[in-house]
Amino acid sequence: PKNGPALVFANSLGTDLRIWDDVVDALSSTFNIVTYDKRGHGLSGIGDAPYDVALHANDLIGLLDYLGLDQVIICGLSVGGLIAQKVTELVPNRVRGLILCDTAAKLGDYDS
Repeated sequence: PKNGPALVFANSLGTDLRIWDDVVDALSSTFNIVTYDKRGHGLSGIGDAPYDVALHANDLIGLLDYLGLDQVIICGLSVGGLIAQKVTELVPNRVRGLILCDTAAKLGDYDS
């Protein structure tokens, strides 16, 4: 529903927004669902390389701005979880909640 909480799904590397289709079907009566393709994935444009988590996070913030969503819950899978965490770091007042699936707190090894 348009008046329900906004729930944004950020998918993993090598996937596109269709990965969430069954989840969207199950939750769309409760949440205002947003799925999107990250830069360079699915039907999105490639844009300028190199890509990093901050670039993807800023892309998502731009999408939220475009859609007029002031507060969202973000569900991030794998690198989508890293993007969700970065969005929270950059604009904490806009993130109502996080659902982090099969992700990490950072890229790289333990010492970096």
